[in-house]
Amino acid sequence: MINRRLWVVACCYALSAREFRLRLDALAAQLGVAFCGVIVDNRGSDLPQNDSNWDYIAGSNRDHDFSAYVEGLEHCVELAAGEPDVMLFLNDSLMTLHAPRVNAKAVVGYADLLARLAVPGICGKADHYAMMCHRNPWSGLPLYVSSYCFLLNNLAYSILRALPGFADTDGLNRDRPVNDNAWGVGLQANFREFIRAYVHYGHSTFVWPGLQRYSIDDRLVSIKARCIYLEHRLSGEIARDGCLVPINARALSRVQLYLAEKVVALRCSLWRRWIDCRSSARSRV
Repeated sequence: MINRRLWVVACCYALSAREFRLRLDALAAQLGVAFCGVIVDNRGSDLPQNDSNWDYIAGSNRDHDFSAYVEGLEHCVELAAGEPDVMLFLNDSLMTLHAPRVNAKAVVGYADLLARLAVPGICGKADHYAMMCHRNPWSGLPLYVSSYCFLLNNLAYSILRALPGFADTDGLNRDRPVNDNAWGVGLQANFREFIRAYVHYGHSTFVWPGLQRYSIDDRLVSIKARCIYLEHRLSGEIARDGCLVPINARALSRVQLYLAEKVVALRCSLWRRWIDCRSSARSRV
């Protein structure tokens, strides 16, 4: 690890900035590294005072995690008085829906490698395209990196910054419903349907869980669709001429991550059922 210190852009919404900071510090201690950087609060709650390790800023939430990543990147560059060789980007779903130690330990372990690359690089959990669109439209690869926890080298920062402009050019208007014929006109046709299937068509095996979890309107769906695009475009643009480094490429690492993620998913499912049961019990009283 580079000087055992790592610059981080952390986006929170489900967790408060204070709670997220505590969990980040605990995670860093588990990994034997020091995190520093910026926590971007997209919910707009009261922010703690800045300290020697962390700055706190209110995010615009225009593109959910991705606007926080871009805004946080610029703030970190100012704090560091230049562009760090590598930077870790993560959101609070790493803590609430994933296995934080297993994911972060694997990603951070590639920091030295990414810093040495002479081309743009991204590292994180890689997923393969399993349905409808089987290759990334920009890289041609059959995989992409999930955006809840990933590492970029400094040659990839300009690609992250360019993402909102790419989305605008391709017609992913936040105020246009995804079923509008003018939405996503610049996209490869099968990739446009891939996104629509996830946020709009509602097939039981291929659907965004938020459709059942949140109060949905056309704008929220369009922003979520835009974020899906941004996740895939980031991997695609970097891997077009650079390097995509999966933390789960080898059999052992793939099994370890799979099992750790399944344990967390089971815990989350049991917790939600317990909450539902308590809510039902209260409603009957």
